[in-house]
Amino acid sequence: MTNTNVGTVATKTYTAADEMIESFAQMGVRYLFVNLGSDHPAIIESLSAFKQQGRTDIPEVIMCQHEMVALSAAHGYAQVTGKPQAVIVHVDCGTQNLGGAVHNAARGRIPVFIFAGMSPITQEGELIGSRNEYIHWLQDVSDQRGIVREYMKYTNEIRTGKNVRQLIQRSVQLAESDPKGPVYVTAAREVLEEEVTPVSIDQKKWRPVRHAAMAGEDLAEIIQALTEAKHPLIVTTYLGRNHQAVDELIQLSERLAIAVLESAPSYMNFPSNHSMHVGYVWNEAKQDPMLANADLILVIDSDVPWIPLTNRPQQENAKIYYIDVDPLKEKAPLWYIPSDGFFQIDSLTFLKQVNRAFDQRESLDVSERWKSVESYHNQLQVNRLRLERATDEVELRQNKYVQVYEMC
Repeated sequence: MTNTNVGTVATKTYTAADEMIESFAQMGVRYLFVNLGSDHPAIIESLSAFKQQGRTDIPEVIMCQHEMVALSAAHGYAQVTGKPQAVIVHVDCGTQNLGGAVHNAARGRIPVFIFAGMSPITQEGELIGSRNEYIHWLQDVSDQRGIVREYMKYTNEIRTGKNVRQLIQRSVQLAESDPKGPVYVTAAREVLEEEVTPVSIDQKKWRPVRHAAMAGEDLAEIIQALTEAKHPLIVTTYLGRNHQAVDELIQLSERLAIAVLESAPSYMNFPSNHSMHVGYVWNEAKQDPMLANADLILVIDSDVPWIPLTNRPQQENAKIYYIDVDPLKEKAPLWYIPSDGFFQIDSLTFLKQVNRAFDQRESLDVSERWKSVESYHNQLQVNRLRLERATDEVELRQNKYVQVYEMC
C-alpha cells in the first residue's frame, strides 16, 4: 500500500514548523545555531517563507559545520547576555555530535533550547514527511532523548503541531528558571509538516520562576555572624553570571572588609585589582591561608569552593553558610560540604537583602581588618609580578615582539 501524500502540497500552508519559528521570535530568540539534515525540510521552508515576506523579527540562522560548535556558540551568547538561544540539530547523530558541549552547558547552568528532528514515523506516505531515504531507518532509535537526558533540565517530544508553541514556551520557561540549564525537544518530520492554526500566547504569563527572598530569621542569623566575625571570607565561582550581583558583592566586601576568594571562576565575579581580592584556588595541592584562617565563610555560587583533601577551612568553630540556587548540588552523586546553613536563593537577592540590612545599622570599625586583607592582596600582586618577570631581561628586551609592544 502506497500513499501519495509525500510532496503534494502546492502552496505554503501554516505548519507546526512556522509556529515553532514564530515562537522563537516572540520569545526574543535572536539566533538559530543550526546543523540541518533531512529531518528539517519544514523548518527550512518556514524560514524561507518568512524571509520572502520580509519578516525582520525572525531569528537569524547561523550555519555551523559541527553541532558542538552550534551549542558552544549558543552557550557563549547566553553566558554573556543571559538570553537563551536555539540550537537545531538532526536526529540521533546530530545529537551525539553535540558532544562535550552538552556537559559544558549542563554544568555551567546555561539556558539553551536544543531541538533535534527524529526519523519520520511513517514509511508509506500516510502523512506528509513520510520516509523517503534509506538513512531514515538507520537513524531511528528507541530512546533518542536518552542520549542527553542525564544532562538536560527537561526533555520532551512534540507529538502534535497543535500545541507546539506551548511546549516550546514551557521548555524555555524551565531553561530560564534557576537552577538554569539546557533543554532538549524532538519532533518527527510529519509533526513539523502538520497544518495548524496559529496559537496566541501572552508572553508575560510564561516568565521564569521569580526569586524568593531569604527568611527573616535566617537573614538575621547571617547578619549576626558577619557582625561578630573576625576573619570573614566569601568564596565564589560564578556569582558574576548576574552582573548586578558583582556590584552588590563589592558593596558588602567594602562595607565589612570581607576578603573574597575565587575558586575556579567561570565569570568575572570580583575585580582582581580590588584590595579585598585575595586570589584564586584551582587544583593546587596546598592550603590557602585565607581559607585556613577564616572564622566565617559565605560560599556564594560555587560548586567546589575547595578541595577537602588538600585545602579546607581549618578553624574548628568556623561557621559556613552556603548560598546558591542549587546548594546541595542535587545532580552530583558524591558531594558534601558540611555547613551551618544551606539556602536555596539567588545571590543577587541575598546580597541585596544583606546590604539593605546593614544600611539600617551603625557602621562597624573594620579599618584594621581592611589593612590586613589589603596587605595580603598587595603581597599576592607582588608575587604574581615576580612570576611574570623574565629570568634574563637582556635577552627579553632584544625580542622584537617586546620592542613592538613597548612602542605601543
